[in-house]
Amino acid sequence: MTSCCSRCLRRRLILYLTTEQLAARWGLKPSSIKSQRLRGQGPAYYTVPRFGLPLGESRVRYPIADVLAFEESNSIIPVNP
Repeated sequence: MTSCCSRCLRRRLILYLTTEQLAARWGLKPSSIKSQRLRGQGPAYYTVPRFGLPLGESRVRYPIADVLAFEESNSIIPVNP
């Protein structure tokens, strides 16, 4: 049986993309997405607290709504929607 908090977190994470998922969507390498993020470019993101994730899982999340808005405003057509 999972706790309410872990179920809620899992449900919320579905509405977000990881760096690897965003890279696959755009046909780029994850390092390119990370580089954009460090330069302050790309869609809005947030960092998940360490205690909410399994070890080794990416902590950065891109809200789907922000990804879609960024794609639309920058005329980006996803390679793998």
